[in-house]
Amino acid sequence: MIVLSVHLITYNNEKHIEETLQSILKQKLNFKYEIVVGDDCSTDKTFEIISKYSNEYPDIFHITKNKSQLGILKNYKATLDRCKGEFVFDIAGDDILKTDNAFQKMVSVLQKDSSLGFVDSGYDRLDDKDNSITPFKNSEIINVPIEAYKKALLLGKIAPIGHCFNKKLMYKYVDFNTYLNMNLTIEDYPILIDLVMQTNFERINESLHVYRVHDKSHSHQKDFEELLFQKNQMKNLFDYFTNKYNFSKELIDEYTLYFNKELLALSGYFQNKSLGKKMYSLIKSKTIIDYIHFYSSQYPWFRKLVSFRKKLFIS
Repeated sequence: MIVLSVHLITYNNEKHIEETLQSILKQKLNFKYEIVVGDDCSTDKTFEIISKYSNEYPDIFHITKNKSQLGILKNYKATLDRCKGEFVFDIAGDDILKTDNAFQKMVSVLQKDSSLGFVDSGYDRLDDKDNSITPFKNSEIINVPIEAYKKALLLGKIAPIGHCFNKKLMYKYVDFNTYLNMNLTIEDYPILIDLVMQTNFERINESLHVYRVHDKSHSHQKDFEELLFQKNQMKNLFDYFTNKYNFSKELIDEYTLYFNKELLALSGYFQNKSLGKKMYSLIKSKTIIDYIHFYSSQYPWFRKLVSFRKKLFIS
């Protein structure tokens, strides 16, 4: 019986996919696992590289290249439907498993408690530009009390890195049909919200993964329209979950402020005057950072003076 399905959706990951696959294959396990790949019409050598590994490990790999491009969420669900494991670990085609016992540790936690919808774990952040590493980037959030973690997840402040899921509970509680009909390009946030609101969860206080950040990754686009679209989509999802789960006014107010500040930061980074004015007017209690983002959005000379502006940009 397959205990774990490694869920891997890919698109033009030629530069990093081999390192990802090697980190998976080096895992030391006492159970059977599979690697289920859904490639969304890559135009580079991604699928060629995956096929090479599939030919070498035919009993482990189950790979498909979509006939037409599905997009992130549809490809995610189509690939998930092919997973046979009791548990599912979702990994991007540019991330890495840091240790050779990552799967064993996550699955061991899930096997002890059938009420767990997922287990979260630590990760290092790797900047592809200069190969700099921030060790155990999420150590603080991994160690906060349960309610604080849950709140951060609802607010969209937890990076979806290092989560391993109970597949049965995913199908029971995650409303995939609704999200597919919404034409979302975000798959991780709605999955985690449905699970955190309706199941238990655990956290492993150790960095088991390496999260690679680069300009070509979907979550780190540097295009204004794409970033604005993603952030508005998150806001629409939060509004949807507000009604679905009856979020408190306190949580709604906190998310609204967080969202407005994110868009103000976006306007400052890309010097969008109209968005800057709008968001600035909506933030009642402003900080020095808000003033910097606002003036950066309005005046090119001010933006040039703020040499540390990238550190202030909320990605």
